Amino acid sequence: MQTISLLQIAPTLAAYFVVALHASARPVRQILDMMTVHKPQVVVLAVIDSLDLKIYTDFAPELIELHRLVEQGGLIFACPPVSTHTTPAIAAILTGLSPESHGIVVSEDVATSEIKSILEILHEHNIPTAAVLDTNGAQPLEGRMSYVIGIENREDIVAYDAEITAHTISILANQHEVQLTLTHLRSIDRFAHRGWDLRAAAGVVNERMREIIRTVAERNGMLFICGDHEAHLPERKAASGQQPIPLIVAAPV
Repeated sequence: MQTISLLQIAPTLAAYFVVALHASARPVRQILDMMTVHKPQVVVLAVIDSLDLKIYTDFAPELIELHRLVEQGGLIFACPPVSTHTTPAIAAILTGLSPESHGIVVSEDVATSEIKSILEILHEHNIPTAAVLDTNGAQPLEGRMSYVIGIENREDIVAYDAEITAHTISILANQHEVQLTLTHLRSIDRFAHRGWDLRAAAGVVNERMREIIRTVAERNGMLFICGDHEAHLPERKAASGQQPIPLIVAAPV
């Protein structure tokens, strides 16, 4: 499995859409070649909170939809984690900059930062974009991209992910002008923090991704699926090193 950086996602998208992004990370040629061949009508960047490579492999039967994408010709990469926290990690994915460079620590920092994400840059170039994420993350993006849908955080994270998925599918099905959509699923992360059954959480994410994959296929689109950081599990704290983060790029059929 080839190792790349999560910081290369935004530059790769910028290169495909032919917009300037001020980041030192370089586009991934393999991904660009795939995108050039498929010419997707829409690209969905699905960030699955706490999806690291060990979760991906240990729960392969429960995450069968992700594994099928790879088996059917998708690309998979291993990416060293860039942060142990969600907000700076997702900011790095969207800007192509390390947390030390983008300086976004909490969601409120997005509103005051001069650094723009690939979603905002595309919007400024009249390429419509959308984001479906929690309310705190959504609020600073309002007015800075075409569609921003915020979902209130709640203890029932399974219902939360279902609502995230429903709104993501609605955008894909009804807003055909949108060319890049961000969606953020959180069940694995919540189950990890609560000490609940991760196998069940993986199954929940698999079902949500099944729906998104089906809709992306209907739109002749492409998927970028990645985690944001390694899972926060007690047994990981005693282990040396950090788990890589998987990045899957696929054109589902």
